[in-house]
Amino acid sequence: MSPALRQVLVVLLCTCGLVTLTGQINHVLAPAALTLEVAGLLVAFAGLRLDFRRALIIAFVTGLWVDASAPVVFGRHAFLYALAVCMLARFRARLPREETFVGVVAALFINLAVFVLAGFLDLGTLPDSSAGGLRLLADLGASQLFVALIGPWFFACQIQALRIAGASPTSHTRRYA
Repeated sequence: MSPALRQVLVVLLCTCGLVTLTGQINHVLAPAALTLEVAGLLVAFAGLRLDFRRALIIAFVTGLWVDASAPVVFGRHAFLYALAVCMLARFRARLPREETFVGVVAALFINLAVFVLAGFLDLGTLPDSSAGGLRLLADLGASQLFVALIGPWFFACQIQALRIAGASPTSHTRRYA
């Protein structure tokens, strides 16, 4: 198996694990009417550390994984995650990509952007848009706090998983390879 394929499979395994873990946490938080969204963490590592093609594949497949359990149009998360990788690719050459802090900050910005876009798409479907807006604001605050807290752990988890698989990304990946 090629190192490129191993990178994709290992990062996909990590992101699917995070999606499953977040789903379980959301199940526990359901009585409090809170939902955590971790789109930024699902996209940031691949978008910053892997080449563009692999990052796009990972984002799209992860989005499909999220879409499979979400009550939205199938493909919406996949499209939003792929769009986030495309936007991150525009800035990643100017960022110190190996820094965990930069990755977490990028994940926070991506999470905010995806959350706002998805919120605008969902806001018209709510029976009471003003109450729905306040709920979305509470979800955003909780999600951003969650991403900031577990972001360093998740980046370290992915780095270690890639090392174990023998597929560590090189520090100088091409921009659109």
